[in-house]
Order: sequence, then C-alpha cells, then structure tokens
Amino acid sequence: MKTALIAGVALILTAEVASAADLPVRSPLQKAPVTVAYDWTGLYAGGYWGTSIGQSSVSTPAGPFDNVGQVDISKGSWTAGATVGANWQLNPNWLIGVEGDLGYLANDRTFPQWNEPRVTAGVKTSWYATARGRLGYVTGPSLLYATGGAAFVHVENIFGGCGLFGCGGIVTPPTSVATTRSGWTAGGGIETRLSRNWSQKTEYLYIDAGTTNFLAVPYTTPHPASFRNEFHVIKTGLNYRFGGPAEPLPFFGGAMLPTDHNWAGFYAGVNAGGGLTTSPAPGTPFGTGTTPFGENDMRGNGFAGGAQAGYNFMNLFGRPNWFAGIEGDFGYLGIKASHLDWNDNFRMNQKTTWYGTARARLGTTTGPALLYVTGGAAFVHVENGLAITLTPAQIQAIAPGATIANDIRSETRAGWTAGGGTEVALDARWSARLEYLYIDAGKSKRTSVVTIPAIGTVPFDSNVSNRFHVVRAGLNYSFNAPVVARY
Repeated sequence: MKTALIAGVALILTAEVASAADLPVRSPLQKAPVTVAYDWTGLYAGGYWGTSIGQSSVSTPAGPFDNVGQVDISKGSWTAGATVGANWQLNPNWLIGVEGDLGYLANDRTFPQWNEPRVTAGVKTSWYATARGRLGYVTGPSLLYATGGAAFVHVENIFGGCGLFGCGGIVTPPTSVATTRSGWTAGGGIETRLSRNWSQKTEYLYIDAGTTNFLAVPYTTPHPASFRNEFHVIKTGLNYRFGGPAEPLPFFGGAMLPTDHNWAGFYAGVNAGGGLTTSPAPGTPFGTGTTPFGENDMRGNGFAGGAQAGYNFMNLFGRPNWFAGIEGDFGYLGIKASHLDWNDNFRMNQKTTWYGTARARLGTTTGPALLYVTGGAAFVHVENGLAITLTPAQIQAIAPGATIANDIRSETRAGWTAGGGTEVALDARWSARLEYLYIDAGKSKRTSVVTIPAIGTVPFDSNVSNRFHVVRAGLNYSFNAPVVARY
C-alpha cells in the first residue's frame, strides 16, 4: 500500500513542463506582464494513476443467536485508468465540460472477524467507471473545477461461513456476491497546462456505490446481510487536447510558461478538506501471543482544516524547472469512527482531534504551477477505545460478581507522512493547491478486562494501526516580490 501511495503521485515529476513555442514572445526589455489566452475548448483523452480508499461495512439484524453489530472493512490501495472528455470555454474565465473514465480499483480486503475468527468478511473490487459533468474557473493556464455525476463499481461482498474447526466439524465457505453497483460521484480538482495540448490533472472523487443486500450464513444460521460500499479516489494524470498541430509530450528541459508569481522564498496559507481512517484493528486471543484472533477495521471520516507555512528553493541544481522546499502545518483533524462489533458486546472507537506535519517538498515548476511530492514527520492526537457495552445488571446475570475494566485512552502519536499535489498561481501573490497526504502514526494497543471470581481475569485486545488519509485544498500567500513574466 505504501508503495502505491507514493507511486500514485510520482507521475507529476515525469511531466516536467512545457515547450512554450506556441505562446506569444516578448522582448526581455518589456516589464509589464501580458495576458496570455489559453483555449480549453475541445476533445481530450488521457491516463491516470493514484490512490483508492475503500470504506465498507456489513451488518445483520438481530436473530436467534443475537448476531447484531457490524464489521467495518477499510483499506487503501491503488487505481489506474483512462479518461476522455470535452470542454467548452464559455468566456476567458468559465468552463463547462463532460468527462468519462474507466479504471481498475485495486481494493481487496478479506479477514476473519474480530473475536469471531470462524466468520469471514471482505470486499473486493475490480473496475469502476464514472460519467460526470465539470464546472470550472480558468485562471491563466490552470483550471479549478468541481465535478459530479454517475458512478459504476464492480464489487464483490463477502460475509459468513464457518472456518477454523468448523461448526459441528464442518468447515463452510462464506457467502460471496459479485455485482456491478451503480451510484453517484462528486469531487473536484486542479488541471494545469503544460503546453498548447498537454495538461496535468490532480483530482479527488468520492464514490457512493450504494447498498448490497443478500442472505449470508454465518455459522449455521441464515441472516440477511447488508453491505454499505463507499470509495475515495485521489488521482493524478496527463490529458492531451486534440486539435491544431500534433505535439509530443514535453518532458525535461522545456521552457517555462509565463508568470509573474515568484515561488521562491517564504509563504503561508490555510487549508480545508477531509480526513479518513483505514486503521486495521486485529486482536490476540485473551491478551496473549502475537497471532491475530480475528480482525476489524476502523471506518470513519471528518473535517480537516488548518494553516501551513513554508519556504521554496527554486532553480534546484541549476535547473530552472526544479524546486525543493520545506513546509510545516498544524490543524484540526475531526475523524470519528465507532462501531458495535458483530456478534459481540464490544464497541470499538477511534477519534482524532489535531494533527501536524513537518515535510520536505520536491518537484517541478511549469512557471505558473508547482507539481510536487512531499514527505516527512507527522503527529496525530488520537483516541482509541475498546469497551464492553453490557450493563452491570447484564454482567451479573451472566457471571455473578464479575467486573469490567474498559480501555479508552488518548495519546499523541508520532509517525510519518507521504503524498503530493498541484499548486497553481492565481496572481502575483496568491496560489491555490490540491494535496493528498497519507499518515502512518504507529500502533495503539487497547485491552478490556473482564474479571470473573471463579475464573480470574480475561483480557480482550485490539491492536490498532493508526492510518489516516487527508485530502485538502489550500490557499497560500507569497511574501516575495513578483517577478517579470517570463517568455
């Protein structure tokens, strides 16, 4: 997963920038910047890759064995595919368009259920497609846009069965239902021109693939199972607009596009977006050993917002197209995840309050845009909990004299982060960005203990790996004097 996350943003380094041969030429003695018109109208096609995040859950109603609760299934993986579309530029600043894409969605997560390892839960996806409209604002050679429409996902939902030693000595497979689900999608992105026909795009899509209902057989009792399937796609790619003379993909060493934005030096800004958790939470039998006694995942999201500041070093290694930078940010991270574990009286919780990062940035500039990867240290204040939900009266009815000690604690976790993004100039001082960060904040162990006089203490463990994803848009202000537009 970690390799896919880094590779998903590495494409932005291969699209180093543009030949500006088709743009107007000015004398170096001229100092006032000249407005350059960029035409987005026309048909285009391209390819992309990036990160996919699956967030699903399965639940069953109460039955003869009280199989209530749910299993959360969350995982980050990768995606890749192709895009086709058409734009109509209504005036110099506004654009509408239609776009379709078809790609591979590599989410595959199947595991034995936490504290019920004979029962299996899982989700597998293969392909997805969207048909969307786009509404955008054109600023120089860049396009800021919102998008939404229909989505289709081929998904396999898995639940039930009776593994390990079987039920009555018989091992039965879980029920598996594969179907193409239709739903909806919404998101947004930044697309910036690399040359007359080539452009680079960074985009986020939320996909709601609806609910799949089927009859599953956990252990030996049929139960209606209900799967809720949601996905998040963060992708970067290249598009080619048809029309006019054909041109090759501009790789390294091309001339930069015109801009009066000075990227070098100090900047500061604000950001807002969303955070997600895909934290697996395996357990160990009765608090001992290292072999997982089933698993579960945390499935939750929330608002993310804060401020950042940094410094850019341009003309890296004597190459005007390369830059490096340092950046720090601090903000609110309101992820909340909570579920009553299936067929148990345990509630698993995860909640974050704030996060911060200290990162390096490395990338290329087109002149009016920065395309970059980023990574460094991360800090997250997170609460993880494992709590038995039985009331004192219920405990006494089951085991007279028994007591419960739940384990819900908060801590500040240190870890690492990696990601990437696109930042484009709005004018000489202001710039906008779309950025993705993956954060690994290490593991937190939680243990709830039941003490029964006739038996002693019985611990139940949850070893949570704190894994978070942040997708955010930002606005930065440069403290550096504008430069003369380059041609």
